[in-house]
Amino acid sequence: MMLIFDLKQYYRIAACLSVALGLATAPAEDIWAKAKPRQTDARAVKQKAKANKSRIAERKAKAAAPTQIDPVNELEIISGETIALRNALEADPDDSSSRQKLALLALRSARAAERALSRGDDDLFNAYREQIQTRFADTRPGLEMLSARGIGAAEYALGALSLHGMLEQPSVERACAHFAAALDKGFGGAKFRHAQCIEENDPARAFALLKEAADGGHVGANERLGRICLEAQPPDAPCAFSRLERAANDGRASAKSLLGWMHAEGIGGKVDAARAARYYREAAKQGEASARNNLGELYEKGRSVAKDEKAAFEYYLAAAQSGFPPAQFNAGRLYAAGRGTAQNLDEARRWLGAAEKAGITPAREILDMLDKQTEK
Repeated sequence: MMLIFDLKQYYRIAACLSVALGLATAPAEDIWAKAKPRQTDARAVKQKAKANKSRIAERKAKAAAPTQIDPVNELEIISGETIALRNALEADPDDSSSRQKLALLALRSARAAERALSRGDDDLFNAYREQIQTRFADTRPGLEMLSARGIGAAEYALGALSLHGMLEQPSVERACAHFAAALDKGFGGAKFRHAQCIEENDPARAFALLKEAADGGHVGANERLGRICLEAQPPDAPCAFSRLERAANDGRASAKSLLGWMHAEGIGGKVDAARAARYYREAAKQGEASARNNLGELYEKGRSVAKDEKAAFEYYLAAAQSGFPPAQFNAGRLYAAGRGTAQNLDEARRWLGAAEKAGITPAREILDMLDKQTEK
């Protein structure tokens, strides 16, 4: 039985541009012609020297820049080196050098896990988590020894282990103590985490650290700053775009989704549904639930894309299955009305019930309508 009522559209969520100079006289031209070769030679020498200087500076910058390692390859490299060290320890359990190298690999793995999390790559983060739990369960004493020697990166790694409960029960309090100590020991990579730890008690200092972290290339810090700019009264759209674009360019899917929302709503400029769809599509491919939900709405309404309720339903359902409440609501109402999919009142009630529990109050209105239809 098809429902006879026409459901209103709800929910799209966000949590944030010729005068030509001529010489008048022949004598002046003669003077210029005589002087020209000498001046040209002088210019050429200066330009060549400048180019050489620029090339030298570029070579120095490349030499100073850290080698960028593919994060997946890094995971495999760490695993391979760990196996070799474990074999060495099996042959000689008193090999302190191998134990120290294992601690350094654990440090490297913990930092890589944090980088993956900052980019929003949950799968890679979980792979590093598993690596730490299975291969580095006995390395905490080594990390503590490195920390005691003043190595801030080791202190930071201990903080990451405590925060995520990788080798112990998770503890924000312990993690924050490690992050503060890491910063005191000169490890700038702890700025973002320390900012999170102190934002309630010292918001000014937290904001300053957040900006330093973002300017230093921390992906999560750039997105957080973008959201802060977007939530300001009035919103600072140029700041939000700048920060979110940096995060999006570094691969953070949630930043891409938020940029799509800004274009869809015309935040800081004209509505650009086509650009919004591009951002949503990129983020959706990375599994971002909010992007899938919002892309579904574009297909449902035919904004910048051909109207396609089947595609809309599929995007809503994919996001709903990820636990995104607005998408649960949207999937439920399409199930209820039989739009984009066959009508299925059981599935409608299931998804609408989940959305209601998550605080999506319009879900109750549709559930009540379904109940009334059933009574008839």
